[in-house]
Amino acid sequence: MSAVDRPDSKSAQPFDAAMSTQTDEVVTITPSSQTTSPDETFSNSTYIRRRRWQNFGWALLYMAPALIIFAAFTFWPFFQSIYLSFFVTDQAGQTVRFNDVQYYSRILNLDGSGRTEYLQSIWVTIEFSLMVVPLGIVVSVALAVLATAKVKIIGVFRTIFTSSVAISVASASVIWALIYNPSVKATQWLVDALHLKSQGLLLDASTALPSVAFMTIWTSLGFNFIITLSGIQAIPQDLYESSKIDGANGWNSFRFITLPLLTPTLLFLFIISTISCFQAFTQFNVLIANEGPDGSTNVMVYQLFTAFFKDTRYGFASAIAVVLFLVVLVLTLIQYRLLDRKVHYQ
Repeated sequence: MSAVDRPDSKSAQPFDAAMSTQTDEVVTITPSSQTTSPDETFSNSTYIRRRRWQNFGWALLYMAPALIIFAAFTFWPFFQSIYLSFFVTDQAGQTVRFNDVQYYSRILNLDGSGRTEYLQSIWVTIEFSLMVVPLGIVVSVALAVLATAKVKIIGVFRTIFTSSVAISVASASVIWALIYNPSVKATQWLVDALHLKSQGLLLDASTALPSVAFMTIWTSLGFNFIITLSGIQAIPQDLYESSKIDGANGWNSFRFITLPLLTPTLLFLFIISTISCFQAFTQFNVLIANEGPDGSTNVMVYQLFTAFFKDTRYGFASAIAVVLFLVVLVLTLIQYRLLDRKVHYQ
């Protein structure tokens, strides 16, 4: 055996010394230079916390004008309505006596009085929303798809489809009041076709609410069209080109590309349109100006208007407003829970 092969050979000692030196150097390295003292850690966290509060203070300063406006015209009237709904008020709006929840019991027909007109107004409002929202969204989607066609004069059609945005609800109501007027006879053919006993569409209980709903669909068509067209134009065109390469026709492209990717926009329109229908008042006041034949157009907001401005029952009107808010809130949550599951976000 050679000297190199023997384990006790002296030639191996320099290598062992070098290894031991490296090991010692590694062991003797301490992270003292990389650590911070507890005082420095506390000062850093204090600085970060102070900096966050400063940023929050600046944010409140910039939001102060908007917060003041919201507080004065939204939050304060809302809480004031909740407060007044538990009191009987005089004609000046001052509270007279505590009324507990009797107003809410009367609205929901829980007081045993048998007055169901307030519950009926809730159902009329829901029925009005069912007429306006689905049909309005379907028509806006159809027109938006047509407006994406590559035609030279497509800009003219887009202008026509959006023209109702420039017309207020009050102005549109006056226009449609003239159209529905029996003396004008613009809708006499429809009255004859439906064999109505009345002389006009707004004078019959079976056609009064659908007539107002049709006018509302026409009024909101421009806004719905713009939002829907924006959603369609935001869809990447590469998807349509890929579908054409795979042999998909126009209907398949709409069904499997346009409609799924348009669901976030449709969810927004569905919720906004429902809230708008529950707040509808101007068209009912201008077209009919009362509860309608057999109370067929007596929506909740018109009940609120009657109780507040005509009967000066501010406490009862406040209770109707609170119930309306709760109904809209519950319906919005239900819509979001049910429809958000079918929404495809990019």
